[in-house]
Amino acid sequence: MELRHLRYFAVVADAGTVTEAARRLRIAQPSLSQQIRLLERRVGTPLFRRTRQGMEPTEAGRLLLDGVHRAFDELRSSVAAARAVPETARVGVCRGVAQPVLARAEEIMTRGRRLRLVYEPVDSERQGGLLRAGTLAFGVLRTPVDETGLTLRTISDEPLGVLLHRRHPLADRTELTWSDLSGQRLLWFPAGRARGYAADVLARLRERGWSPETRTEDHGSHTLFRHALLGDDDLVALRTQFSLAGDPDVVWRPVGPNPPHERLVLAAAAGTTWSRQL
Repeated sequence: MELRHLRYFAVVADAGTVTEAARRLRIAQPSLSQQIRLLERRVGTPLFRRTRQGMEPTEAGRLLLDGVHRAFDELRSSVAAARAVPETARVGVCRGVAQPVLARAEEIMTRGRRLRLVYEPVDSERQGGLLRAGTLAFGVLRTPVDETGLTLRTISDEPLGVLLHRRHPLADRTELTWSDLSGQRLLWFPAGRARGYAADVLARLRERGWSPETRTEDHGSHTLFRHALLGDDDLVALRTQFSLAGDPDVVWRPVGPNPPHERLVLAAAAGTTWSRQL
């Protein structure tokens, strides 16, 4: 017994004649009559009395009709409930993404569709492979990266400046030059997290005359990063202006001329429904 047989049965009962029911269903009258006879054989009892006026449900037919109406009401309710559940999209996010940047990415990902976004911390270096494999729907990552098979949209392109603790000897200056940073060490991250970005930034620093000794921190903890920065007068970090906004013990100073930039992109595998959001 199929849903279409029950639908045909309900329409015949409502229309009162096979001719009118066939018109409403837009099927041939002989075919509809055959389907009703087939349903009666499967149920095992007559469902209609054939009269000169048309088709009148038998007692068995009325009982079945009540059940069919309840079943279709329940089915419509279930379909509506299923449609109301948003689709889930897994989103990889590299470390150190400011909240306004993530909010901008979320606006793009959800525009015009209902999505439940599940965020996962994933280094920029790993996101390309996970996006191409379909493990991630979207990725928020630092460039440059291997763009093969990806669609990218820039969501942030900001100059890097110098982070230092408030009592640092350079903290009283409103703007720094590259020569001011001579002798300063750089609090850095493992290059494996974002090889393209790390190589690009360090190359640009060398071009500007600053080749700092790097102190690599691999813990990924903001608290420990901040603790390391507060403990040394010859240690600085490079961040965009709002990466540690609101921290009273840390100051940000622009550095120039021509500072390197941090470019963050929202990425998806090319040719997918996700990439069309970009």
